[in-house]
Amino acid sequence: MRFVVTGAGGFLGSALVRELLATTDHEVVAVSSQGPAEMKEMLERPPFPRLSRAPHVHAREELLQEGFLKSGDVVVNCAFPWNRGGTAMAQGLEYLTRLFKAAASVDLHSFVNVSSQSVYSQARTEPAAEDSPIECDTPYSTGKYAMELAAALVLNPQVLVNARMSSLIGVGYDVRIVNRFITTFLAGDTVTIQGGEQTFDFMDVRDAAQALITVAVAGPRPEGPALNIGSNNPLTLKEIAQTVADVVRAETGHPAEISWEPSAGDDRTLGLDSGLLRREYDFAPRHSLEDSALNILQAMTAPRLAAVRETPTDPVEGGRR
Repeated sequence: MRFVVTGAGGFLGSALVRELLATTDHEVVAVSSQGPAEMKEMLERPPFPRLSRAPHVHAREELLQEGFLKSGDVVVNCAFPWNRGGTAMAQGLEYLTRLFKAAASVDLHSFVNVSSQSVYSQARTEPAAEDSPIECDTPYSTGKYAMELAAALVLNPQVLVNARMSSLIGVGYDVRIVNRFITTFLAGDTVTIQGGEQTFDFMDVRDAAQALITVAVAGPRPEGPALNIGSNNPLTLKEIAQTVADVVRAETGHPAEISWEPSAGDDRTLGLDSGLLRREYDFAPRHSLEDSALNILQAMTAPRLAAVRETPTDPVEGGRR
């Protein structure tokens, strides 16, 4: 089976390409602004291992050409405009609608459109299920939901999955709070937590990539295209901070101190109900928060730390998750 991965230079897209190359025999086409040499270098930067084979690398505009997509292909769309202003967002969304039209003209095996848990209310008090109300409160979430609707209008429902991704964590994604905790602890500084009852659903990007592969091969559910992809293990900020601190202490000997302060009134529950993923696709994540934190820590303390930092260069390479 041929997997065509858009946004292959982004955080999720590159992880998906690595997992496909390392754990499957599928042919892999990486669609990116980067050339083959750049893509190979990015995929194999320390601490990532060398791969036994390489993807076929193509530019974004090639994907839109007649005849590029073939019958039986799997397309996983990880591309989305980076938050670089209204013009870049408009251009990126226009490109994605053209991608949907190109995909609709071919008898695909499946088309997985990567969306986000941010389409649900960010003030919710219960984990969001696929039938929870949509509440777009940022340009990012609005754009994500708009592309879900566009994909559903254009693509055959028998091939489309709108994958609403949990918040992802992993090596190089240093804006995420898990990475920031580790950076703070390694610097010898104290992490300050207000309250700590806020709940999050973090998923290791390696698990997210494997979930996308599983879903893409199996195809969509008859109930509809929306599918939550997460760890199904919501944790409080207090639990997250304590777990990361324990990992840092055990591995490095740093004190990893936490200062607990009274709640500022932010007790959100940004959990994601991924029960359908487990029941319908028999998928369960492999990596616990401890595993993820250890992986990130080991990358940060490696001699060639600077090489693992993600440097987005493409306005449609892969938005935040």
